[in-house]
Amino acid sequence: MYFSPLLILKRGRFFMETIDVEVSRQTVEYDRERRLYDDTTTWLAEMLEGSMRTPFEYRFDGRELYGSDGSPLGEIFDDAIVEALRLPSSLAFELRRRRIEKQEYQDMVEMMRSDSYDAMVVVSDFPAELMAATRDVGGYNVGRKTTMLRVLTKTNDGRMIMQSQSLDQSDRAALEAMYFALGFIPAEGELLGQRMLLKTGEAPNEFLIDQLTGVYDRALAERYGGSWYAGRQTDHSINTYEFVCEQHDLLGLYTETAQKFGDNPGFLRDIAATIQKRYTAASSTALTAGLNERMPCTISLTELMNEIVKAGREADRAGRSFSGCGLTLGAENIPTQEQLGQAGYGNKSEEDKYGSLKFKCQRGHTNKRPRNKLLEKCKKCGISVRC
Repeated sequence: MYFSPLLILKRGRFFMETIDVEVSRQTVEYDRERRLYDDTTTWLAEMLEGSMRTPFEYRFDGRELYGSDGSPLGEIFDDAIVEALRLPSSLAFELRRRRIEKQEYQDMVEMMRSDSYDAMVVVSDFPAELMAATRDVGGYNVGRKTTMLRVLTKTNDGRMIMQSQSLDQSDRAALEAMYFALGFIPAEGELLGQRMLLKTGEAPNEFLIDQLTGVYDRALAERYGGSWYAGRQTDHSINTYEFVCEQHDLLGLYTETAQKFGDNPGFLRDIAATIQKRYTAASSTALTAGLNERMPCTISLTELMNEIVKAGREADRAGRSFSGCGLTLGAENIPTQEQLGQAGYGNKSEEDKYGSLKFKCQRGHTNKRPRNKLLEKCKKCGISVRC
């Protein structure tokens, strides 16, 4: 694995460089169920028309960072760069962004290895290439134009905590206000690579993301008036990630189905439509009811399936698509080659005319088949994987 030289932070300066990707592979066991759950809940939370706050924790072994499912982060960033080379021309900018994200990963590792800095703030702004777009593509919601604010901190016991917060509008002046609040001067152009590396010492890092979100919202209020929360003009807020995680019936049904039969973009789209309806209903009572009070009562499997099918059909009639975390699902593009899957921070195209290139056999082994070809048997255990 190639790592950049030690980066020494000087206040008000940023570091961006071109890197080479040299992938080193080793067999790593990880919790597949946990990864499926994390991927699904994160995508659903970002898909919702609301504020998303997600907390994640990573462990460090002196060389590599590992997620809660046991998978190494380095491979995810490398795979995302490789996949960017296969994306259509409309997403050509992803290669640039993924290389910058790989640099971000290298700064994560350096933060864990040294005492140069103990916190990092990343402003992953909406791509300039899509600011004038009129249709969602590659998981980017062109209506919301969401920036993802990431705050990464190192704990005293050697863990790394990442908090991410969605900020709608990607208002440039409001985004720059967050830099000024921390004593940095942003340069022109894309903000994604303008990482702010901080030496906070005993400062309460857990509140930093709240402080920066507040700076963003106050800047919007000064410019446009009204009350704002995470870039949305509203009188209330619901954390979409928390809301999604409370939808136990829908999550349980989808993850169980995916574990047995593999990815099903059409079913995930219907699940998204159902959660969107529940979220809309919950938002209307957010000022007077707690989260638990907004949760649906326990219903039978038949009633749940009827709810899902109905929501999916309504989304079809409305021509609605759902975008987040590198994946856009809509009735018109589910079966196409350009179905975009999720890989770390970026997007990827992992589908062909037969569906997902990656799937699991009945024993839980992950297979990846050649594009536009079907497999007869599982590559690991040899059992039939024919329909």
